[in-house]
Amino acid sequence: MKTTNSILTLLLCLGFSGILFGQQSEKVMSTTVLGKGQPMILIHGMACNSDVWDDLVERYKENYELHLVHIKGFGNDEFVKKDHYLKAILEELIAYTKEKKMKNTILVGHSMGGFLGLWAAAEEPELFEKVVSIDGVPYFPVLQMPGITPESAKPIVEQMTSSMASMNEEQALQNQKMIVESMIATPSKREKVVDMGMKSNPQIIGQAYGEMYTTDIRPLMDKIQIPVQVFGAWAAYQSYGATKENVTFGYKNQLKDIQNANLLVADSAYHFVFVDEPDWFYSEMERFIK
Repeated sequence: MKTTNSILTLLLCLGFSGILFGQQSEKVMSTTVLGKGQPMILIHGMACNSDVWDDLVERYKENYELHLVHIKGFGNDEFVKKDHYLKAILEELIAYTKEKKMKNTILVGHSMGGFLGLWAAAEEPELFEKVVSIDGVPYFPVLQMPGITPESAKPIVEQMTSSMASMNEEQALQNQKMIVESMIATPSKREKVVDMGMKSNPQIIGQAYGEMYTTDIRPLMDKIQIPVQVFGAWAAYQSYGATKENVTFGYKNQLKDIQNANLLVADSAYHFVFVDEPDWFYSEMERFIK
């Protein structure tokens, strides 16, 4: 009887451990694959989902195998507990590329997605062929707050996450509209992105946004060996006294350790460069990837 009880206890413990392990190992990333040709992984930005790539998908699905990344909590209310959400996405992105045995893969990311693309290329220098980063840099807070560090950013993150958590639905909507207005110059293109933000899980977005302030990958940039194309934007900061020249200098300073990086700064686009200046963006992107 004692032996039976011991075995039962062991099985219960193993079962309970399995449940915990399953929760901890739950994936945050999935994909939809469209088209045929050279693989291209598309990573959206903060509080968005893969619908931001609708125009790009229509343009490239006949010539490329498009892997649209979906992230839990982004553009949906799903929740997965992770100690470091962005690192979890990074690790799954790398594992996914290896498991699929993808060759000559192009990473395309916007904002947070561009940051993740650069991080992945630094961690796995031979896994990808090229990176296109659309207004994503190794440590974006420095572009607006020179001298900030992950350590000095912690009080800012605490205040920001606390503020986000205390908003009711109407306050969150107005905040989202204000943010998107500062990121998309084309009024008719804003509603779609506002809707994505409102559907996102605020706890996940708060954590991920905080991690963008406290994760500086500039020291890793000299490990990137593949060609990198970065699209920058400056026009949204013009009212604060910024010029295209000084904003361009800030980008170049972030990218200086990447061996083969090319920077192009849009004339009038805000943060969503591919939305505000599509003709210029696609022309330059195609020049790079071909």
